[in-house]
Amino acid sequence: MGLILDVVIAYLVKSAVRLRRLWGSSKWPLVRAKVDSSWLDGGWVWNCPTAEVAYTYDFEGQTYSAIDSKPFLIENSVKERLGRYQAGEAVRVRVNPVQPQRSVLKNADQ
Repeated sequence: MGLILDVVIAYLVKSAVRLRRLWGSSKWPLVRAKVDSSWLDGGWVWNCPTAEVAYTYDFEGQTYSAIDSKPFLIENSVKERLGRYQAGEAVRVRVNPVQPQRSVLKNADQ
């Protein structure tokens, strides 16, 4: 029971951090990015499965790199997300125009 509780707590914390990053991003401009890699992080011991997607994008003549982390409770859901974001694929990300090193990758924008 304790292990399951740890996973749920990790999921809630990671989800709250992700929501904080996403807050207000719907008004940020969309730019094309390239997926550099994607992988499964976390696991079931003291953590929850997390989809990590690394990508690179250009904004106003500068190149930036970022990693999107999205937690899940079910590992199969992570694998589904990772299947959508393969290395070399083009995606669209929202970039904070004031702090262009901040960006978010949303399924809804694809």
